[in-house]
Amino acid sequence: MTPADKQAAIRARREMMKAAGRRLPRKRRPRAQLHPTAIERSYRAELLRLTEPFFDQIKKSLVPVLGEIVSARNEDLKADAMFSQKEDGYGEMIGKVFDGIRLNVAARVTDEDIREAAGRFATRTSDFNKGQVDGQFSSVLGIPVLRQEKWLRPKIEAFVFNNVGLIKDITDKAARDLQVMIMARVEAGDSVRALEKAIQKKLDTTKSRARFIARDQVSSLNGKLTELRQTEAGVEEYIWRSTNDGADRPSHLANNGKRFRWDDPPDTGHPGEDFQCRCTAEPVLDEFMEYKAKEKKAA
Repeated sequence: MTPADKQAAIRARREMMKAAGRRLPRKRRPRAQLHPTAIERSYRAELLRLTEPFFDQIKKSLVPVLGEIVSARNEDLKADAMFSQKEDGYGEMIGKVFDGIRLNVAARVTDEDIREAAGRFATRTSDFNKGQVDGQFSSVLGIPVLRQEKWLRPKIEAFVFNNVGLIKDITDKAARDLQVMIMARVEAGDSVRALEKAIQKKLDTTKSRARFIARDQVSSLNGKLTELRQTEAGVEEYIWRSTNDGADRPSHLANNGKRFRWDDPPDTGHPGEDFQCRCTAEPVLDEFMEYKAKEKKAA
């Protein structure tokens, strides 16, 4: 069915409901669509939980041996280092520590653990979004909009696949960066205290990245589900609604209140497409209403 066919079907169903004596809403503007803030917050906590074994291993396996690594460096740099009886130099020590960290983390957090978490939050986001989108339709049309949503399972699976990669890369990248950084700073002559500060700064950055991924992925999925559910129902246009909470980008604030087509996105992309975008798309439902059809006929 084309969007026009779907709109006509909704109008016909509304006429039948009115003929049967059912009172329908007189609202012309859908209720505001809420952002899945609680889900976003929970997903952030889940990603921090999944990455906690990495932070734990850094503190237990790397930090306590920094003194030994620095001592090995000092020994290696002595003029008579070639006669040292030490089996490993500081480079080998660093490599072994990080090999152990990677093995331990992989044993404590499996790919299946990550897939389960990503799938659970994808489903929660989808259920929340469905309630919001259906609520917008019902608040204006007074009847549910039927959708088959054959695209939903592939969309959830794609989210899970992408998020498994993103979540694993949080600690994989942190381990790579830390190993390179430790080697460089040890070679440069850093003290144990300086190394500890550098490690903590990197761990803080890694936690911030986990938080960013959680916010961005939930917002992105929520925005895409809104688009798919509206367009499948026959909605062709939407009105951009910014959050107006002081955190909106200027370009997104400039879109606020403007009307866009789903098949012709603005330069910013549709709501939710830009990283961490929490703006929403208010469906334009005039074409679903009997008065709109009469206006067109009269014209």
